[in-house]
Amino acid sequence: MKGKVLIVDDDVNAQIIAETLLQTLGWQVRSVSDGTEAIDALRRDPANVVVMELALPGMNGWELIRHLRGRFQPLPLSLQPRILVVSAESDPATEAFALRLGADAYLKKPVVPAQFVKQVEDLLSLQHVSSPPAASLTA
Repeated sequence: MKGKVLIVDDDVNAQIIAETLLQTLGWQVRSVSDGTEAIDALRRDPANVVVMELALPGMNGWELIRHLRGRFQPLPLSLQPRILVVSAESDPATEAFALRLGADAYLKKPVVPAQFVKQVEDLLSLQHVSSPPAASLTA
């Protein structure tokens, strides 16, 4: 197994495409539909990389980035889950803001599969660990 990836997107088709692509290449992948589900999933089973959309029902992507960075802040950056935003929003200011909030990378939809895979691989290589972060997300 290459690593664990959590997909956070309310578009089931986007979930299936990302899951299939990454699972075929050896990643352990699971998907959820919103930010609250993502936090619950990460509490149960941490991931190396979180691939997320910004426009989510309930807790949106902006709030999820803030939450994840706040929860994992005590850990060295190399042990924090990496965050990849994949969004249809193409405004450079949106991308810059997501990166300032704590996203590690930003891809604009539609995404080329090879580019997506390379970005996930690059983010996993930043962790320099073979297992996901062990920090608890509990309050």
